[in-house]
Amino acid sequence: MSTRLLLCDTADGLAQLQYALIKSGGDFQMEVVTDSFRAVDVAARTQPAAVVTEIGLEGLSGAELIRRLIATVPETRVICWTAVPSPFAAAEMLEAGASGYLLKEDGPEAVTRAVRAVLDGNVALSHRIADQLSERFADAIRQRRQLEVTLAETSERLEHLTSAKAEFLANISHELRTPVTVAKGIAYVLKNRGVPDEERQEFVEKLESSLEKLMALVDEMLTIAELDRGTLALQLSRIDIAPIIRHVADETERQYPGVPIERFVPDTLPAMADPARIAEVVRQILDNACRYSPGGQAVNLRARTMDEGVVVSVTDRGEGMGRDVVAQAFNEPFSAGEEILRKERSGIGVGLHMVRQLILQHGGIIWADPLPAGGTRVSFCLPLNRGEKVVAPPLLSAEGTAEGPVPVAPAVDQPRSTVTSS
Repeated sequence: MSTRLLLCDTADGLAQLQYALIKSGGDFQMEVVTDSFRAVDVAARTQPAAVVTEIGLEGLSGAELIRRLIATVPETRVICWTAVPSPFAAAEMLEAGASGYLLKEDGPEAVTRAVRAVLDGNVALSHRIADQLSERFADAIRQRRQLEVTLAETSERLEHLTSAKAEFLANISHELRTPVTVAKGIAYVLKNRGVPDEERQEFVEKLESSLEKLMALVDEMLTIAELDRGTLALQLSRIDIAPIIRHVADETERQYPGVPIERFVPDTLPAMADPARIAEVVRQILDNACRYSPGGQAVNLRARTMDEGVVVSVTDRGEGMGRDVVAQAFNEPFSAGEEILRKERSGIGVGLHMVRQLILQHGGIIWADPLPAGGTRVSFCLPLNRGEKVVAPPLLSAEGTAEGPVPVAPAVDQPRSTVTSS
């Protein structure tokens, strides 16, 4: 039984197809047209078993032509024979309902093989198109796997942040409860007019201390909010930060009378800085060091001017923090470094993150080093002048001699940072 075919192409293309089909020895009845609109009409009248068509003809073309043919003769198989070597075009034609996509560079003989294949229920593809599609599928699979990995990492990070924020709320609850409780108790006592004047003055001083702590907590949270929104504006100028460092050290030592602070600060220390913000940076680092230092063990505060900039280092003698904990505390807010059940020392968990952001705003760098003998050294470097670049300075010993490059904590800062102040 002969197979009815409809061929739609230019005159040259039709001649090649007819010759190849006749030469193949198959029993074919062929109708030929050069107009795509007429191809649909002839297909409706002759009901061919297969249509072989160029998809780039004028009039109906591409996926529109394939869909029209399929709608007109649903049982007919449509084979695209084209000069368009695009895997995207091939995918579009197959999606429209085509059963084959061959390139003219494959030769007309490929069409005769494709006719038999599609009539047997198969899909015929040019080898070149098949290779391109397989590469695309492989890329799509790789991208999907990568997206799945990224989604899993994002979900894990989101879960971590959710947990961290819950811990932050617990930290806030703990940190606020103490000064509020003290303030309420003092207020109650001060209502008693029988309190001696000297005791009243002592209670007032404790009340002021509790209120100052509350204000400090509020200021921390407001600063973090401004940093996250990108609305924090620094007032940078070339100032002497030595008196600022000494003043903060005096305040911190009064707050932690059992932890002496050894100061190695020169008389003058010019640097590009915002006075209020750099004071907050030093306060946070010193506060952390004093929190984690055993009673009677001194905290070392050292500042010096180097070629790379002004370097300030704070060294404690506590248990030390692992690099992973330091990196997390620098990079993520709400990381207190201790379990909630051990809240006798940890703060609200924004200090180191805030410090890092403020130092970066200054155009500086910050790093932390766990010490072999125990304890942690946190250091930062500020530019000397406006527009300078800060590079990682050499590590200094207690005597101030160079000992090689600073081991910057992983994922904390790159070794170079550009001053962006204006």
